[in-house]
Amino acid sequence: MARNAFERGLVGPAARAALVAGALLCAAVIARADDLTARVVTLTTQRCAACHGVDGNSTVGTYPRLAGQYPEYLYKQLTQFKGGPGVPPLRHNEIMQTMVKDLSPDEMKALATFYAAQKPAPGAASNAALVDAGARVYTHGGANGAPACISCHRAAGGGIEPDFPRITGQHEEYVQAQLHAWKSGERGGKGKLMSLIVPLLSEDEIVAVSAYVAALKQ
Repeated sequence: MARNAFERGLVGPAARAALVAGALLCAAVIARADDLTARVVTLTTQRCAACHGVDGNSTVGTYPRLAGQYPEYLYKQLTQFKGGPGVPPLRHNEIMQTMVKDLSPDEMKALATFYAAQKPAPGAASNAALVDAGARVYTHGGANGAPACISCHRAAGGGIEPDFPRITGQHEEYVQAQLHAWKSGERGGKGKLMSLIVPLLSEDEIVAVSAYVAALKQ
């Protein structure tokens, strides 16, 4: 039976060593990928699912829907909750700080990729009467000069990858909470776009535009 060059000794010792090293490296990479996949399954089902649902479609208004979100945006948010050596967290939430404290960058990237690949469930406004008022804010801006949300988040709420998130059908309660956080300075900071825009929105406008976002379909 014909033998390959390696078996017939036609490949020199250095080449054979390189081939073996390459095979071992490939095996290590595959094993690590398998380990990471298993870790993501464990995290999404045993840790993240309690708030965000197994597939990222949270059914609780206080917890955001993650399904279909841009992976780069999700990864950035995880890193902001986590912080690092000499880098304090930029986003503050006791639950999330606890959830991410032991996650590696690779694990956070893998989680972001997982949720980005999930199919988003449709949302709905809890107060349909506010949707029309919210549409005016979203498409034309606020009465005190706040720019229209459509500029960055687009007509159907799809956002602009990677920095402006998809908000289509996001929970009304969660959107309100985040807008209040931007307005109070709890989230964001000097020079951040949302830190400049949201303080120009009135309370009524925040409530209305949150209802409109929840009702968006894509």
